[in-house]
Amino acid sequence: MSKEKTISACARLSGILLLASVVPHAALGGAEVMMGIKTGDVRASMADTFRNVWIFSTIMLALSGVWALFLASELKQLRRRAWWQGMFLGVGYTGGSIAAMSVTQVYAHLVGYALIGLLLLAPLIKWAPHFRGGQ
Repeated sequence: MSKEKTISACARLSGILLLASVVPHAALGGAEVMMGIKTGDVRASMADTFRNVWIFSTIMLALSGVWALFLASELKQLRRRAWWQGMFLGVGYTGGSIAAMSVTQVYAHLVGYALIGLLLLAPLIKWAPHFRGGQ
């Protein structure tokens, strides 16, 4: 497989995996949030903030998955602007997951998001010199 197809396939797979994770994030995460509020693990004064963070993170997860899917075709064309966007998205997921695990503990979903970020980053780093300037 050519480098262009590999880069594009990794971006598409990253987007699909992110979108697929929206359902468990919304369903299981929502249940955890509501249980924490109901049992008093989350103070009543923080309940609305807790719900808002969960809703916003679910939406942002879906949007970043769509973003990766849109980037795939421009990455296939080796566009430098798309490379930067892919790098930011990949570093965000990888770095954010690692940071979250360093301040809490290792969770399966954080490991998964770190791996999705690396799936996007690895080919971008490997073939970085091949990306051209311009649009």
